[in-house]
Amino acid sequence: MSTSTCNTPSQPIDEPAWQAVCEAAAVAARNGCGLSWDYYVELFSAAIDAQIDLLPEDQRAMALEMAQDWDYATPAQRQETRAWNADNGYCRHGIDIDCCPAGCGSLDA
Repeated sequence: MSTSTCNTPSQPIDEPAWQAVCEAAAVAARNGCGLSWDYYVELFSAAIDAQIDLLPEDQRAMALEMAQDWDYATPAQRQETRAWNADNGYCRHGIDIDCCPAGCGSLDA
């Protein structure tokens, strides 16, 4: 009797390898966020989103749970933060629109 590949148990996530991916994404986000927490979360979470599709589907939920240790936010959570920022005078970087060093408050931006 043959067995179907559908019945093959999935491989567990390689936790040290995924933690290394998360740490590298966190370092890159910290280096590029300009000390803005909202922008760090945006950069880190986008990097994780780009990597998550490389994992088998049955490992993604665990990977996203692990990414919470570095403050991963879902796309919906990030959109909620962007909307709150826009409604309250903050730019996409989470900084007062008139104080953003990226020029978000200028007419040229």
